[in-house]
Amino acid sequence: KTDFRNLLNDPLARKLSFADAKKLVDAGKAKWLDVRLPSEYQNNALPGSINIPLYMLRMKLAALATNVTWIACCDTGRRSSVAVFVLTQKGYDAYVLDKGIPPA
Repeated sequence: KTDFRNLLNDPLARKLSFADAKKLVDAGKAKWLDVRLPSEYQNNALPGSINIPLYMLRMKLAALATNVTWIACCDTGRRSSVAVFVLTQKGYDAYVLDKGIPPA
């Protein structure tokens, strides 16, 4: 089951390491999109990130600029992979923060 899921999701997920993602954000070429719950976001948020919980993403898509590269992040990369799938299906340029947000 895990192998099947990996085969389906991995080709769809565009991943960036934290170092590469941070370079894009610092250069003003991308923004963080944190898809965790607000309580999780409060405990360990990346500076300048926008918090839209995954379950709200489809409803709040209009709030996200389309001319920005979004780097979706969460604790493990699972929720952000789903977010990137949704975003890319709607025409956004998006990447997954590989391995999730580093511990504080």
